Amino acid sequence: MLELRVLLGMTLLTVSAAVLMKLSGRRWSAAERHSVWSVTLLLVLLLPLLLRLEPPAVVFRGSTQEVQRFVVWVGSAEAPQPTLPWPSAKLLAALWLTGALGVAAWWLLGFVRVAGMVAASKEHSTHAGVAVRVCAGLRMPAVAAGPVILLPEASAAWPLARLQMVLAHELAHVRRRDLWWRLAGTLACCLFWFHPLAWWAAAQQRKESEMACDDLVLRNYPSAAYAEELVGVAREASGYPTPAAVMAMAKPRELEKRLVAVLDSERKRGSVSALRLALTCVVALLAVSPLLAWQDSSVQMKGSVKDLVGAIPGAKLLLKGATDYTFETGSDGTYSVTGLPEGEYTIEVLKPGYAALTIGKRRVEIGRTVRADFHLQLGGLRETVNVSGGEAGADSTAPAAPQRIRISGNVQAAKLLHRVVPSYPREAKEARVEGTVRLSAIVGKDGDVVRLTLLMSPSAELARSAMEAVRQWKYQPTLLNGNPVEIETAVDVNYTLTK
Repeated sequence: MLELRVLLGMTLLTVSAAVLMKLSGRRWSAAERHSVWSVTLLLVLLLPLLLRLEPPAVVFRGSTQEVQRFVVWVGSAEAPQPTLPWPSAKLLAALWLTGALGVAAWWLLGFVRVAGMVAASKEHSTHAGVAVRVCAGLRMPAVAAGPVILLPEASAAWPLARLQMVLAHELAHVRRRDLWWRLAGTLACCLFWFHPLAWWAAAQQRKESEMACDDLVLRNYPSAAYAEELVGVAREASGYPTPAAVMAMAKPRELEKRLVAVLDSERKRGSVSALRLALTCVVALLAVSPLLAWQDSSVQMKGSVKDLVGAIPGAKLLLKGATDYTFETGSDGTYSVTGLPEGEYTIEVLKPGYAALTIGKRRVEIGRTVRADFHLQLGGLRETVNVSGGEAGADSTAPAAPQRIRISGNVQAAKLLHRVVPSYPREAKEARVEGTVRLSAIVGKDGDVVRLTLLMSPSAELARSAMEAVRQWKYQPTLLNGNPVEIETAVDVNYTLTK
């Protein structure tokens, strides 16, 4: 599905650029038209990334408390599209990779060849800070990476006017950074080697860059003289191939259109307008905006389950509705469930060692993808201590076995190493006060009780006794992924008197 949207997006972008060029006519300069094709090719390269972007996932935290509102990410309203069977998809992927590598190798060999030609060339001069060299393997002036301006051996016999115009044209390429912009066209041809529009768009970008450089030359030289020199340069190179890795000045098959533009006195020859460049970006985004919303509707629910440290593998998700579904997160803590029937579901996320997370009824609709991440909290400890008053002045204790969280997955439970049993205050026994003191304690990373909160107590004396004892308790730290973490502990101290 993603591959289809990328292909359609590339086609829409290229066609939109062509329509924009057609509508602009002579009102736009060659520099502006070159910028349109450059922006188009850059967006073509970014399409696979743009179409993978997803809205931020809704995150649910807590256990059974109220959670954030449930939001669905609206995708295509159409029925799920059929996908290619695995053997066909694999074959197509191999075919595309073979073609892409072949085109890339062709370009790379061209750059290697040009690098060898530059290394074997002879120094001519330096023009405006750019090296100029004479290359025996060329019949036409060109610009190569470096940057370096390459002249043919025949340039030794050129008149001074031709040499100056040629150098002005090639220097314009360097200052406009056309080699870098052309790289976008080269990469687009590698990525979409099978698509004719990719090659056509790259060719349009190259032609407009040459015409933009012509416009810069015409600021200082008469158009008729420059046109005559263009014809002379093209005539000398006729019949001799020029490496694709350089920007050749005057390819014969492209010359006619350029001569018409050079001799057109009414033609605009300005630089790039920021307003028109912004218009290009807006038109391009409008062209592909339907594809940004068209997502794979075959997946109805996906996301991840995490804790404070990271992903939780093996977490169980329960979807309870007309039909119940159960699935687990993978080794990376993510989940993906397909083909859910439309309807309302209650969602539960369970993992031993963590507090259960329950989400009320939420609706899943056909053609929509629900994306949600769940954050689980560590399960708490609960300690219960029974303190009996016995006979007046005699204390006895009957501690109950504490309930602890289980060791599972990434969580290693805390263990009570040292417990001080509260004593029954004499004042409370004499006043016949009994009941339960309930405390909330935070066990620190080192296993000490770092914060103690009184939740309920029948008297101040019993509360004081319980809190003094619990503050002295010592735990083995709770570990999450091997790292100590704080954990909340509920402590009930039951004070009872003999009847």
